Amino acid sequence: MKNLLNRVVMMVAALATTLSFVACEGEDATPVIKLEQNPVEVASVGGDCAVEYTIVNPVVGGRLDADTDCDWIQELDVNFEKVKFTVATNFLEKARSCEIELFYDGAAKVVLTVKQAGAVNELNGHKFVDLGLSVKWATCNIGAEEAGDAGNYYMWGDLIDRKAEGYSAANYPYITKTMVQDKDKDGNLMFDEETGEPIMSEIWNYTDIGSNISGNEIYDVARKEWGATWRIPTQEDVQELIANCTFLWTNYKSSMGFEITSKINGAKIFMPAAGFYMGTPQCSYYGSNGSYWTASAFTGEKTGSAYYILMTSGRGFRLDYTSYHSAHPIRPVTE
Repeated sequence: MKNLLNRVVMMVAALATTLSFVACEGEDATPVIKLEQNPVEVASVGGDCAVEYTIVNPVVGGRLDADTDCDWIQELDVNFEKVKFTVATNFLEKARSCEIELFYDGAAKVVLTVKQAGAVNELNGHKFVDLGLSVKWATCNIGAEEAGDAGNYYMWGDLIDRKAEGYSAANYPYITKTMVQDKDKDGNLMFDEETGEPIMSEIWNYTDIGSNISGNEIYDVARKEWGATWRIPTQEDVQELIANCTFLWTNYKSSMGFEITSKINGAKIFMPAAGFYMGTPQCSYYGSNGSYWTASAFTGEKTGSAYYILMTSGRGFRLDYTSYHSAHPIRPVTE
């Protein structure tokens, strides 16, 4: 009987020890969500993403759920191995971040952070913005450090900023001067009455360098200086910009000009009213007039001219044409 009693006591003690062990193991077996990657960094173009996860100490019937308040995280879903979602394209200039919350029965909530780059990207060291158009527009002019700076001025098709020597027909590389004797209204050659010398006039003839110089390294300073697929925008590129954007005359870091906002995606660029040079050593209309070359020659009756962007506070943002040997800034585009 005594032996039986001792065995019962030992069994009770053993059972108590077992229960104690189970209770301790239960405390250590709390489920834990473990992510293979956190945070997730995504390019501005967005796309499909998947983050693998494991559950330490899973429970029977346990399920991982995910939720977010961020409207640019789409198609959020969870399977037995991955958290999957689609990130929308970020058309804003600045980077952005949001959180996806993960829940599992008995586990502490885990936050998955998604960081997306801004729409300002770089090509060959030069920044551009995707306005949702067929081309991307640079954020600043050639020779400029930032959006509000004028940068360099070029005559059409010239690869050199000729400020030091002067922007004039005489310094334009694609023009030749011919001296022609004047004639009177009847077609007779004219002579000076006192000296008898022929009366001569200068005739300037432009060299034909083509009707579209965009992307041609011989004449396109954007391609020459910035490389890659950078080029001077064409008439068609500017027409697309005008048709798909709004234009607000405003001040940007002490520079007047147009804030240009895409109707397609809300992305923005700024183009300063940097004026122009035409045969004078001073810049004309700086701060009140903006003028930018296109790569398209004017094909109308006025030869020696090319299309350019003309922008003023009163007359808006439009295309016009002007002489090859006037000098204007250039805002490049890329594919």
